[in-house]
Amino acid sequence: MESFNLSHFWAQGDGFGHFISIVLLIMSVLSWGVIFLRLALYKNLRQLPKALNSYWNNPDPAVQLESIKRLDREQLLTPIAQLAQHNGSTASLERKLSQAVRTSQHKLEQGLTLLATIASSAPFVGLLGTVWGIYRTLSTVAAQGQMDVAKIIGPVGEALIMTAVGLSVALPALFAYNFFNRNNQTHQTDIDAFAHDILNQHLGQ
Repeated sequence: MESFNLSHFWAQGDGFGHFISIVLLIMSVLSWGVIFLRLALYKNLRQLPKALNSYWNNPDPAVQLESIKRLDREQLLTPIAQLAQHNGSTASLERKLSQAVRTSQHKLEQGLTLLATIASSAPFVGLLGTVWGIYRTLSTVAAQGQMDVAKIIGPVGEALIMTAVGLSVALPALFAYNFFNRNNQTHQTDIDAFAHDILNQHLGQ
């Protein structure tokens, strides 16, 4: 019976099979890279509620801005807070606040598109590798003119590993995307509310 292991699968694979394996490896590296970067961002974002409380609890505008800068490491709230001293028209303030909110939203969403893409495509890439591996195995058997089950089980089993690899790449990306996206929605709500409060403050002056 053929050896059933990854090294044998790699040795028996062709260029296309190797390409699929490399693609999955790159996907995995990119996925985990984004996950670690997003975890660092998530740690900083935990300070946002404290930054908002600090801002509103200080009556002095200069102290307000300084307090929010100290806690807003990702600069999501600071550009909005700086607009509190806006002396132009309300329409101008609305445009600037809208732009600041969009910029903050873009920062919050960085990397999520890549995670979603990997989560949705990695299983199919792995499945493609499996189908290709099985096709090559059956083609070899057909060329030999004999059906030896013992010689088929090993290569087919190794080809199925590609599907498992695809899933192992996709699942962490999927779980991470859902976690970070749900967390982003909470912070986006806070950012939107903060921008509306700044606008209402300007209208009340």
